[in-house]
Order: sequence, then C-alpha cells, then structure tokens
Amino acid sequence: MTYPLKDKKAHGKQFPVSLLFAAVTAALSTSAVYANQSDTEQTRVDTGMLQVVGQATSGMDGFIDQDTLEQAQATDLTDIFKGDASITAGGGVQMGQKIYLRNIGENMLNISIDGAEQAGAVFHHSGSISIEPELLKQVEVEAGAGSATAGPGAMGGSVRFVTKDPSDLLKPGEKAGALLKTQYFSNGEMVKTSATVFAQDSSEKFGVMLSVVNADQDELEDGKGNTITGTESDRTLGYVKFVANPTDEHRIALSYENLDEEGKAPYRPELATGARNVAEPTENTRTTAILAYDYDSVSNDLLDLSVTLYNTKQEELREFRGTPYDGYVKSTGLTVQNSSILGDHELVYGLNYRDDTAVLNDVDSDPSQFKETGEVKGVFVQDTFEATPELTISGGMRFDQYTLDGISGEEFDDSGVSPNLSANYDISSTLSVSAGYGQVMRGVELKDSFKLASSYNSPDLEAETAKNVELGVDYSYNGLNLSAGVYRSVIEDPIGGDAPWSKEYINMEHDIKTKGFTLSGDYSWDKLSVSASFNHADSEANGQTVTRYAYSSTATSIGDTLVLNVAYDVNPDLKLGWTATHVASINDINLNVAGYELNVDKPGYDVHDIYVRWQPLDGDKLTLMLTVNNLFDKQYLSHSSVEDFSHNPDWELIKGTPEPGRDVRLSAALRF
Repeated sequence: MTYPLKDKKAHGKQFPVSLLFAAVTAALSTSAVYANQSDTEQTRVDTGMLQVVGQATSGMDGFIDQDTLEQAQATDLTDIFKGDASITAGGGVQMGQKIYLRNIGENMLNISIDGAEQAGAVFHHSGSISIEPELLKQVEVEAGAGSATAGPGAMGGSVRFVTKDPSDLLKPGEKAGALLKTQYFSNGEMVKTSATVFAQDSSEKFGVMLSVVNADQDELEDGKGNTITGTESDRTLGYVKFVANPTDEHRIALSYENLDEEGKAPYRPELATGARNVAEPTENTRTTAILAYDYDSVSNDLLDLSVTLYNTKQEELREFRGTPYDGYVKSTGLTVQNSSILGDHELVYGLNYRDDTAVLNDVDSDPSQFKETGEVKGVFVQDTFEATPELTISGGMRFDQYTLDGISGEEFDDSGVSPNLSANYDISSTLSVSAGYGQVMRGVELKDSFKLASSYNSPDLEAETAKNVELGVDYSYNGLNLSAGVYRSVIEDPIGGDAPWSKEYINMEHDIKTKGFTLSGDYSWDKLSVSASFNHADSEANGQTVTRYAYSSTATSIGDTLVLNVAYDVNPDLKLGWTATHVASINDINLNVAGYELNVDKPGYDVHDIYVRWQPLDGDKLTLMLTVNNLFDKQYLSHSSVEDFSHNPDWELIKGTPEPGRDVRLSAALRF
C-alpha cells in the first residue's frame, strides 16, 4: 500500500463572593461579567454560556449563551464560536475545521466533553473535535496557560463542552416531556431532524434523557455560487444520559454518545479539492462513555468531591485511490477533584490520569505494526484566598508525568511542574484590575494516527513549555460592563516538523510568540441589548508571521477581529437579532518554508447574520426560527483556514476551502 502521508459549579456554602469568583476563574482571570448581572450575582456554573473565563480580560468578551447557539441554529464548530472575537474555527468542509484560541491551535489546548479529554488527532489535515451543538448546555473557554485545574497540556488554554441534563429540559413539576425539531438549511439543502425525550421519577431523584439527531446535507456553495466539493455529509447522533440524585449530597451521571458522519470528503479536508486532493468516501465516528460522581457535603466544608471516569474514541475510515484504510485515537481517563474551604482559603486539588492509544490499521499489513501508546499522570492544587476585602490572590501548581511508547520501540519519559499566580484588586465597587502569570509543561504525546506509518520522533525530543502573562481591567456599573486587557504568551520548544511535509518530529528551533489585547463590553436598554468584543493578536516564530499551513494545529494568524451582537425583544414571544463580524486583513506575509520563499495575503472580510425567533403558543410549546447566515453572500476565506498560496509557483494546490455563502435556515421545535 502507498501511504498518502508521504506527500508534502457554584458552591452552595456561604463564601466570600470575591473568593468564589477568583476560584472559578482560577489563575488568570478577573470576573466573568454577564448581561444584567451585578458583581455579586456572578456565576460560572449552570449559566448555559460560552465564556472566556481564564484570561484577565474575560469580562464580556463576546459570550454566547445557549439561546444564542439556538438562534444561530448552530450545526458545526464555526457556528458555535462565531459570537466571540478571541476564538474561531473556520473551513467550508466540516471535517477540516480546527479550533484556534487567540491564534493558538487545538493541538495546544485541553479540550473535553463532559470531562472526557479529547486527546490527539486521527489526521493532522482534519480537525480533532466533532460535536453536535443540539446537545450543548454550555461551553467554557479558558484562554492562555493558567489554572492548575485546566487539565494536563493546556498550553494555550482549555475548551470544555458541557451537555444537557434531563433537569435542564424539565420544567418545575414536570415528570416527562419530549422535544421534536426539524430544520431546513437552504445552502446544501440540508434537512436536520432531532427527537429528545426526557423524564424523571415522582421523587425527582432519577432522570433520563434520550436524543437522536440526523442531518443530511448536499454539497455547499460559496459566496460566488461555486460548489464546495467534498461538503456533502450524512451525520447521525445517538445520545443517552441517566442521572441519579439519591440524596441532596450525591449525584451520579452515566452517559453514552455516538456521533457518526459520512460522505465524500477531500483526502486532506482542510485543503481545497484538486488533482491530488480528490473527494473520497469518508466516515468519521466519535464514541464517548462517561461515568461521573459528585459528593458535596452539606455539613463539611472540606468535602466537595467529583470523580469522572471516561472512555472516548475518535475514528476515521477512508479511501485513498480506491484503497480503504482507517485510524483511531482512543483515550481512557480518570479525574478526581476535591474542594476544601479553610477559613479565607479555597483549595481545589486532585489528580488526572489518561491512557492514550493511536492506531493505523493498514489492511495489507499487521495492524499492530502501526500503534503508539502513551500515559499522562498528574496531580494539582489551586489555592484562592481573600488577602483583604479588596485583594484576592490565587496560586497553584501541577505536576505531570508523560510517557510514550513509539512505533519503533522508542520510549519517552517527561515530567515537570506547571506553576501559576494571579491577583485581582477591587479599586472600587465598580472597578477592578488583575494580573497573572501561568506556565505549562507538556511531554511528548501521540502522533496522529495517519502518520504512524510514515513519521517518527527524533530521539532528542523533549517536553515543550508555554508561558503566559495577563493584565486586565474590568468596569461594571448600572448594567454597563467594560473590560480591557493585554496578554503575552510564549511556547518554547514546540514539537512539530521543520516543514509541513516533514517525517521527523522535532523540537522546533524557534519559539512561537503571541502578544495581543482584548476589548469588550455590553449594555442593555429595556428591550435592546448590545455586546461587542475585539481581539488583536500577533503571533510570530523566527520573526515570521505564523500561518496555519506551516504550523497546522499548533498556531495561525488571525486579523484584528471585532464581533458586534444586537438583540431586540419586540415582545415576550418575538425576538430579533443581528451579529456582525469584521476581520481585518493581514497583507504581505513573507515566509521561508524549508527553503521555499513564499508570500501570502489574508484578505479581510465582513460577515452579517440575522435571526428571528417567534413563540406563538403559550411558553415554549412551539418555537419558530428564521436565521440567515452570511446575509450578503460574502465570498471569503476564514483566517482560521489554510491560507491561499496558489499564486506562488508550484504551490497552486495549497489553499483552504472558502466559507459557505448565504444560508437561510428555518426551524420548528415542538415541545410536549
């Protein structure tokens, strides 16, 4: 066989509010301020929001709540993150979408689904995360190396997807219900249907939910009306969750999810199709099983325990020139965490364990030949305390040990400490400032499955390190919330290749340096609410602007981004909304890639989305939605996609896929 890779929870006890805020935002944050909430009403748990909580500049940095996800009729990662200026995921082909947080890619993030860490990737030309937005209760984003509780390997931060519980769907006094939903998307003529049933016993101690979602999509069109080859797909989700609350102190949750997507996708989904990148039958499957136990003692401030045991597997089955092959990444893990209140201190401490396996199944060879295994063991502690009524300090540390058994028998063993320290000072009841420093070490981890047969690790490979500094200021008064901050991060000894087509994994010679600032704000006037977020980030290595093509899932450069959200409640049953996104151009990027002198531009773009939500019956028995994404049919290439190098001689095949053009989305949801 010829291998294609040879090509180039809010605490229920009485507790100082400022201390609670610092604990949940951990090492590098000021308070997360939400619309229509005062400082004393801040909460991070069960809010149903996408939050940027780990940075000193968190504030109202373009939060997206559950309603907003539904109003966008989100169907992929791009839709989920479009409301925030600091995080993005672009690409017309869904399998090629990758998450970038302040320019740092998903390979440098700790990403989890209900605590199940999604470690590694099947193919570096594909995204490593598949998620169905219909199930999401909230998404929490911690930007930058920071809190010891963020999990192992959170070099650029963490992204935590949280799914719904039966109690999130049941109203007070209800014992059972059902939600039926159908959607039509004009671009690609996708029809998406979902059915969710949920129930609890008469004592309200046991609940269950079952959800099935199917989306059948034809090929999309870009803003010029051209077909985006390789975007057809048929996606099916099956999800079941059991939750038991036998007493007020105990909670047990067991869930299982199977997400399957198949269709004809490009061999390299992040690149436009061409003679060497044809669309072939592809199937992508993620299965995740999670058992979670929580014990929060009502009488003992020392005991607030959570235990999560999980198994998750991401697999791709593909054809290349008529020959089938597949690969998978599987992780089995355990996280144990406890919170103890000691006077003015809250200690959060625990352990992480994860066992990872990557496999390439070559149908013509012994599958065991292409297998790599690794382990991550970690312990952590984070202490947050109120030094004075105005000053809150948080500090913590992780110790992690990484081991890896490579495909050629090579062994790697890395261990180290990751410290952090931050402080928040309330100048007044309306104004606060913050500062923080965080450092993360990460040892050698799995290569992506499809590289196991053709790539190898340098015997001198060592751990990589990220360092992050934050300064921020927050102002909140009478419903007006403003935030501003600056940050600087450095990833030292990043692991990768000296060229995109390299076979050898090495510690790259040059650090990846990012510096930037954020601005955000929100305000509400009666029925009208407005929020805005802005992010500026410059990322360089060896004095050159980083690009997605050269650094893949590690980093890219995204132009200055401004996101404006406006919503108007005409009446309790009718709501209108508009989101505008402006991304500034980055021009004349000069690169030297393995001896090739290249030049590339990243043109800017403006995209507008609108929605109307109408609930004509009492309550939410019937919800009708009209959403128009890319209202003006803009033709553009997302800055989080592979850049267009096609004007450089011999590089005509290197370019990403454009974003879809105008998409009119209609939905009807009936609740029983």
